[in-house]
Amino acid sequence: MDSSPARPVAGLEPGETPDPDGSGRRYAPDFLMELFRNPLDPGYADAAARRDSGYRRSPGGRRTAAGSSAVVALVIGFLLVVAYQQTVAEEPARTKARDTLIEQVQSRRAETEDLQGRAERLAAEVAGLRERELSGAALAQLRDLEAATGLATVRGSGVRITLSDGPTTVDAVTGERRTEAQVKDTDLQLATNALWAAGAEAIAINGQRLTATSTIRQAGGAILVNVQPVAAPYEVVAIGPGDMGSDFHKGYAGQFFDTLAARYGLSYDVANAKDVTLDAATEMKLRVAAADTPPPAASGSSSPDGSGTARSSGSASEGPR
Repeated sequence: MDSSPARPVAGLEPGETPDPDGSGRRYAPDFLMELFRNPLDPGYADAAARRDSGYRRSPGGRRTAAGSSAVVALVIGFLLVVAYQQTVAEEPARTKARDTLIEQVQSRRAETEDLQGRAERLAAEVAGLRERELSGAALAQLRDLEAATGLATVRGSGVRITLSDGPTTVDAVTGERRTEAQVKDTDLQLATNALWAAGAEAIAINGQRLTATSTIRQAGGAILVNVQPVAAPYEVVAIGPGDMGSDFHKGYAGQFFDTLAARYGLSYDVANAKDVTLDAATEMKLRVAAADTPPPAASGSSSPDGSGTARSSGSASEGPR
Protein backbone atom coordinates (compact mmCIF):
# COMPACT_ATOMS: atom_id res chain seq x y z
CA MET A 1 0.00 0.00 0.00
CA ASP A 2 1.40 3.34 -1.09
CA SER A 3 1.54 5.75 1.87
CA SER A 4 2.99 8.66 -0.09
CA PRO A 5 0.93 11.85 0.11
CA ALA A 6 -1.45 12.52 -2.74
CA ARG A 7 -0.06 14.70 -5.42
CA PRO A 8 -1.71 18.09 -5.77
CA VAL A 9 -3.92 18.40 -8.79
CA ALA A 10 -2.90 21.07 -11.25
CA GLY A 11 -5.08 24.17 -11.08
CA LEU A 12 -6.28 23.66 -7.50
CA GLU A 13 -5.25 25.63 -4.47
CA PRO A 14 -4.09 23.79 -1.38
CA GLY A 15 -7.02 22.55 0.64
CA GLU A 16 -9.46 22.49 -2.29
CA THR A 17 -11.22 19.24 -3.13
CA PRO A 18 -10.67 17.93 -6.65
CA ASP A 19 -13.47 16.71 -8.85
CA PRO A 20 -14.64 13.19 -7.84
CA ASP A 21 -13.88 11.78 -11.29
CA GLY A 22 -10.25 12.91 -10.98
CA SER A 23 -10.37 15.22 -13.95
CA GLY A 24 -9.33 18.25 -11.94
CA ARG A 25 -12.34 20.36 -13.01
CA ARG A 26 -13.14 23.33 -10.78
CA TYR A 27 -16.83 23.69 -9.90
CA ALA A 28 -18.27 27.18 -10.24
CA PRO A 29 -19.16 28.78 -6.92
CA ASP A 30 -22.77 28.98 -5.93
CA PHE A 31 -24.16 32.35 -7.06
CA LEU A 32 -26.50 32.85 -4.11
CA MET A 33 -23.76 32.02 -1.61
CA GLU A 34 -21.42 34.48 -3.32
CA LEU A 35 -24.15 37.11 -3.25
CA PHE A 36 -24.62 36.71 0.49
CA ARG A 37 -20.88 36.68 1.14
CA ASN A 38 -20.22 39.79 -1.00
CA PRO A 39 -23.43 41.82 -1.15
CA LEU A 40 -21.63 45.02 -2.16
CA ASP A 41 -20.72 45.58 -5.81
CA PRO A 42 -16.94 45.93 -6.30
CA GLY A 43 -17.42 49.35 -7.87
CA TYR A 44 -19.02 50.70 -4.70
CA ALA A 45 -16.23 49.22 -2.63
CA ASP A 46 -13.60 50.93 -4.82
CA ALA A 47 -15.40 54.26 -4.56
CA ALA A 48 -15.59 53.95 -0.79
CA ALA A 49 -11.89 53.08 -0.65
CA ARG A 50 -10.99 56.14 -2.72
CA ARG A 51 -13.11 58.34 -0.52
CA ASP A 52 -11.50 56.95 2.61
CA SER A 53 -8.05 57.55 1.14
CA GLY A 54 -8.86 61.23 0.81
CA TYR A 55 -9.56 61.32 -2.90
CA ARG A 56 -11.75 64.26 -3.88
CA ARG A 57 -12.92 65.33 -7.30
CA SER A 58 -11.45 68.62 -8.43
CA PRO A 59 -13.75 71.67 -8.78
CA GLY A 60 -13.29 71.54 -12.53
CA GLY A 61 -14.35 67.90 -12.63
CA ARG A 62 -17.42 68.65 -10.55
CA ARG A 63 -18.38 71.49 -12.85
CA THR A 64 -17.87 69.27 -15.89
CA ALA A 65 -20.06 66.55 -14.38
CA ALA A 66 -22.78 69.06 -13.48
CA GLY A 67 -22.66 70.55 -16.96
CA SER A 68 -22.90 67.11 -18.59
CA SER A 69 -25.91 66.25 -16.43
CA ALA A 70 -27.62 69.51 -17.40
CA VAL A 71 -26.97 68.90 -21.09
CA VAL A 72 -28.40 65.35 -20.87
CA ALA A 73 -31.47 66.62 -19.03
CA LEU A 74 -32.01 69.33 -21.67
CA VAL A 75 -31.70 66.81 -24.51
CA ILE A 76 -34.18 64.44 -22.86
CA GLY A 77 -36.61 67.29 -22.23
CA PHE A 78 -36.31 68.46 -25.84
CA LEU A 79 -37.04 64.94 -27.14
CA LEU A 80 -40.09 64.65 -24.88
CA VAL A 81 -41.43 68.00 -26.11
CA VAL A 82 -40.96 67.00 -29.75
CA ALA A 83 -42.68 63.64 -29.20
CA TYR A 84 -45.61 65.35 -27.46
CA GLN A 85 -46.01 67.89 -30.27
CA GLN A 86 -45.99 65.16 -32.89
CA THR A 87 -48.60 63.17 -30.97
CA VAL A 88 -50.85 66.21 -30.63
CA ALA A 89 -50.40 67.07 -34.31
CA GLU A 90 -51.31 63.55 -35.46
CA GLU A 91 -54.38 63.24 -33.22
CA PRO A 92 -56.79 65.18 -35.50
CA ALA A 93 -55.81 62.97 -38.44
CA ARG A 94 -56.47 59.80 -36.44
CA THR A 95 -59.77 61.15 -35.15
CA LYS A 96 -60.82 62.10 -38.67
CA ALA A 97 -59.89 58.66 -40.03
CA ARG A 98 -61.84 56.99 -37.23
CA ASP A 99 -64.91 59.13 -37.87
CA THR A 100 -64.68 58.34 -41.58
CA LEU A 101 -64.55 54.60 -40.89
CA ILE A 102 -67.55 54.80 -38.54
CA GLU A 103 -69.51 56.72 -41.16
CA GLN A 104 -68.65 54.13 -43.81
CA VAL A 105 -69.72 51.27 -41.55
CA GLN A 106 -73.04 52.94 -40.78
CA SER A 107 -73.63 53.70 -44.45
CA ARG A 108 -72.87 50.12 -45.50
CA ARG A 109 -75.11 48.82 -42.74
CA ALA A 110 -77.99 50.96 -43.95
CA GLU A 111 -77.39 49.76 -47.53
CA THR A 112 -77.38 46.15 -46.33
CA GLU A 113 -80.67 46.63 -44.52
CA ASP A 114 -82.23 48.20 -47.62
CA LEU A 115 -81.03 45.33 -49.81
CA GLN A 116 -82.31 42.80 -47.29
CA GLY A 117 -85.73 44.42 -47.30
CA ARG A 118 -85.76 44.47 -51.09
CA ALA A 119 -84.82 40.78 -51.18
CA GLU A 120 -87.65 39.93 -48.81
CA ARG A 121 -90.16 41.87 -50.92
CA LEU A 122 -89.00 40.14 -54.09
CA ALA A 123 -89.19 36.75 -52.36
CA ALA A 124 -92.76 37.46 -51.29
CA GLU A 125 -93.61 38.54 -54.85
CA VAL A 126 -92.10 35.32 -56.24
CA ALA A 127 -94.06 33.26 -53.71
CA GLY A 128 -97.29 34.98 -54.73
CA LEU A 129 -96.65 34.36 -58.43
CA ARG A 130 -95.78 30.74 -57.73
CA GLU A 131 -98.98 30.12 -55.79
CA ARG A 132 -101.05 31.62 -58.60
CA GLU A 133 -99.40 29.46 -61.23
CA LEU A 134 -99.22 26.12 -59.40
CA SER A 135 -102.15 23.78 -58.84
CA GLY A 136 -103.33 22.77 -55.38
CA ALA A 137 -101.57 19.38 -55.26
CA ALA A 138 -98.29 20.73 -56.60
CA LEU A 139 -98.42 23.68 -54.21
CA ALA A 140 -99.06 21.40 -51.23
CA GLN A 141 -96.13 19.18 -52.23
CA LEU A 142 -93.89 22.23 -52.60
CA ARG A 143 -94.89 23.49 -49.15
CA ASP A 144 -94.14 20.08 -47.64
CA LEU A 145 -90.68 20.13 -49.21
CA GLU A 146 -90.03 23.69 -48.03
CA ALA A 147 -91.05 22.80 -44.48
CA ALA A 148 -88.84 19.70 -44.49
CA THR A 149 -85.82 21.61 -45.79
CA GLY A 150 -86.29 24.58 -43.47
CA LEU A 151 -87.27 27.08 -46.17
CA ALA A 152 -90.80 27.58 -44.80
CA THR A 153 -92.12 28.82 -41.46
CA VAL A 154 -93.41 25.97 -39.31
CA ARG A 155 -95.54 25.86 -36.18
CA GLY A 156 -96.13 23.16 -33.60
CA SER A 157 -95.19 21.87 -30.15
CA GLY A 158 -91.92 20.44 -28.96
CA VAL A 159 -89.16 21.23 -26.49
CA ARG A 160 -87.02 24.22 -25.52
CA ILE A 161 -83.46 23.66 -24.24
CA THR A 162 -81.73 26.63 -22.62
CA LEU A 163 -77.97 26.75 -22.11
CA SER A 164 -76.06 29.59 -20.49
CA ASP A 165 -72.50 30.21 -19.36
CA GLY A 166 -71.53 29.46 -15.79
CA PRO A 167 -69.25 31.54 -13.56
CA THR A 168 -65.80 32.24 -15.01
CA THR A 169 -62.89 31.50 -12.68
CA VAL A 170 -59.21 32.47 -12.91
CA ASP A 171 -56.40 29.96 -12.49
CA ALA A 172 -54.47 30.89 -9.36
CA VAL A 173 -51.16 29.68 -10.80
CA THR A 174 -51.19 30.89 -14.43
CA GLY A 175 -53.72 33.72 -14.12
CA GLU A 176 -55.62 32.45 -17.17
CA ARG A 177 -59.41 32.55 -17.33
CA ARG A 178 -60.93 29.07 -17.25
CA THR A 179 -63.52 28.32 -19.92
CA GLU A 180 -64.93 25.01 -18.74
CA ALA A 181 -68.20 26.66 -17.68
CA GLN A 182 -68.72 28.47 -21.00
CA VAL A 183 -71.06 27.09 -23.65
CA LYS A 184 -69.11 26.07 -26.76
CA ASP A 185 -70.11 25.35 -30.34
CA THR A 186 -69.64 21.64 -29.71
CA ASP A 187 -72.25 21.81 -26.93
CA LEU A 188 -74.83 23.24 -29.32
CA GLN A 189 -73.86 20.66 -31.94
CA LEU A 190 -74.37 17.89 -29.39
CA ALA A 191 -77.78 19.27 -28.38
CA THR A 192 -79.05 19.59 -31.94
CA ASN A 193 -77.79 16.14 -32.98
CA ALA A 194 -79.49 14.60 -29.95
CA LEU A 195 -82.74 16.38 -30.83
CA TRP A 196 -82.60 15.15 -34.43
CA ALA A 197 -82.04 11.64 -33.11
CA ALA A 198 -85.03 12.03 -30.75
CA GLY A 199 -87.34 12.80 -33.68
CA ALA A 200 -87.15 16.57 -34.09
CA GLU A 201 -88.65 17.84 -37.34
CA ALA A 202 -87.44 21.45 -37.13
CA ILE A 203 -84.81 23.14 -34.93
CA ALA A 204 -83.78 26.74 -34.39
CA ILE A 205 -81.02 28.22 -32.22
CA ASN A 206 -81.78 31.75 -31.01
CA GLY A 207 -84.08 32.16 -34.00
CA GLN A 208 -81.62 30.76 -36.56
CA ARG A 209 -83.34 27.88 -38.37
CA LEU A 210 -81.18 24.85 -39.04
CA THR A 211 -81.08 23.20 -42.44
CA ALA A 212 -79.00 20.54 -44.13
CA THR A 213 -76.29 23.13 -44.87
CA SER A 214 -76.31 24.93 -41.50
CA THR A 215 -73.08 25.35 -39.56
CA ILE A 216 -72.40 25.86 -35.86
CA ARG A 217 -68.90 27.22 -35.39
CA GLN A 218 -66.79 29.05 -32.81
CA ALA A 219 -65.00 32.25 -33.81
CA GLY A 220 -62.91 33.44 -30.91
CA GLY A 221 -65.32 34.00 -28.04
CA ALA A 222 -68.44 34.10 -30.26
CA ILE A 223 -70.59 31.26 -31.56
CA LEU A 224 -71.86 31.52 -35.13
CA VAL A 225 -75.00 29.74 -36.37
CA ASN A 226 -75.50 30.05 -40.11
CA VAL A 227 -72.62 32.56 -40.01
CA GLN A 228 -74.71 34.74 -37.68
CA PRO A 229 -73.48 35.48 -34.13
CA VAL A 230 -75.66 34.23 -31.28
CA ALA A 231 -75.26 35.13 -27.62
CA ALA A 232 -76.13 33.54 -24.29
CA PRO A 233 -78.57 32.38 -23.15
CA TYR A 234 -78.72 29.91 -26.03
CA GLU A 235 -82.25 28.66 -26.72
CA VAL A 236 -82.51 25.52 -28.82
CA VAL A 237 -86.16 25.13 -29.83
CA ALA A 238 -87.25 21.95 -31.57
CA ILE A 239 -90.64 20.86 -32.92
CA GLY A 240 -91.34 17.16 -32.72
CA PRO A 241 -93.02 14.34 -30.75
CA GLY A 242 -94.27 14.89 -27.22
CA ASP A 243 -91.75 12.58 -25.55
CA MET A 244 -88.76 14.29 -27.21
CA GLY A 245 -87.90 16.30 -24.09
CA SER A 246 -87.79 13.28 -21.78
CA ASP A 247 -85.78 11.27 -24.33
CA PHE A 248 -83.28 14.11 -24.60
CA HIS A 249 -82.95 14.47 -20.83
CA LYS A 250 -82.42 10.73 -20.31
CA GLY A 251 -79.97 10.40 -23.21
CA TYR A 252 -76.26 11.03 -23.42
CA ALA A 253 -76.62 14.75 -24.17
CA GLY A 254 -78.84 15.35 -21.14
CA GLN A 255 -76.47 13.47 -18.84
CA PHE A 256 -73.54 15.39 -20.28
CA PHE A 257 -75.15 18.77 -19.59
CA ASP A 258 -76.19 17.62 -16.10
CA THR A 259 -72.54 16.83 -15.40
CA LEU A 260 -71.41 20.25 -16.67
CA ALA A 261 -74.05 21.97 -14.54
CA ALA A 262 -73.06 20.06 -11.39
CA ARG A 263 -69.30 20.36 -11.86
CA TYR A 264 -68.80 23.80 -13.42
CA GLY A 265 -72.07 25.65 -12.79
CA LEU A 266 -73.22 25.77 -16.42
CA SER A 267 -76.92 26.68 -16.65
CA TYR A 268 -79.03 23.98 -18.31
CA ASP A 269 -82.81 23.59 -18.56
CA VAL A 270 -85.24 21.46 -20.57
CA ALA A 271 -88.90 22.47 -20.87
CA ASN A 272 -91.81 21.60 -23.12
CA ALA A 273 -92.77 24.23 -25.70
CA LYS A 274 -96.39 24.63 -26.77
CA ASP A 275 -97.45 26.10 -30.10
CA VAL A 276 -94.12 27.64 -31.10
CA THR A 277 -93.32 29.13 -34.49
CA LEU A 278 -89.95 28.72 -36.18
CA ASP A 279 -89.17 31.18 -38.94
CA ALA A 280 -87.87 30.00 -42.27
CA ALA A 281 -84.16 29.88 -42.91
CA THR A 282 -82.47 32.08 -45.44
CA GLU A 283 -82.43 30.72 -48.96
CA MET A 284 -79.85 28.01 -49.41
CA LYS A 285 -77.27 28.46 -52.16
CA LEU A 286 -76.76 25.01 -53.63
CA ARG A 287 -74.34 24.38 -56.47
CA VAL A 288 -75.31 20.77 -57.23
CA ALA A 289 -78.40 18.83 -56.09
CA ALA A 290 -79.78 15.44 -57.08
CA ALA A 291 -82.82 13.53 -55.79
CA ASP A 292 -81.89 10.13 -54.41
CA THR A 293 -85.35 9.18 -53.07
CA PRO A 294 -88.80 9.56 -54.61
CA PRO A 295 -90.66 12.69 -53.51
CA PRO A 296 -93.25 12.24 -50.74
CA ALA A 297 -96.90 11.92 -51.66
CA ALA A 298 -98.87 15.15 -51.73
CA SER A 299 -100.96 15.73 -48.65
CA GLY A 300 -103.53 18.47 -48.21
CA SER A 301 -104.53 17.58 -44.64
CA SER A 302 -103.68 19.95 -41.82
CA SER A 303 -102.20 18.94 -38.50
CA PRO A 304 -104.20 19.90 -35.42
CA ASP A 305 -102.77 22.57 -33.15
CA GLY A 306 -100.48 21.28 -30.46
CA SER A 307 -100.04 17.88 -32.13
CA GLY A 308 -96.25 18.17 -32.01
CA THR A 309 -95.97 17.92 -35.81
CA ALA A 310 -94.42 20.92 -37.53
CA ARG A 311 -96.41 22.40 -40.37
CA SER A 312 -95.84 25.25 -42.76
CA SER A 313 -97.63 28.56 -42.54
CA GLY A 314 -99.96 27.24 -45.26
CA SER A 315 -101.05 24.41 -42.91
CA ALA A 316 -99.28 21.67 -44.88
CA SER A 317 -97.66 19.05 -42.66
CA GLU A 318 -93.89 19.02 -42.57
CA GLY A 319 -92.46 15.73 -43.73
CA PRO A 320 -90.24 13.68 -41.41
CA ARG A 321 -86.59 14.63 -41.31
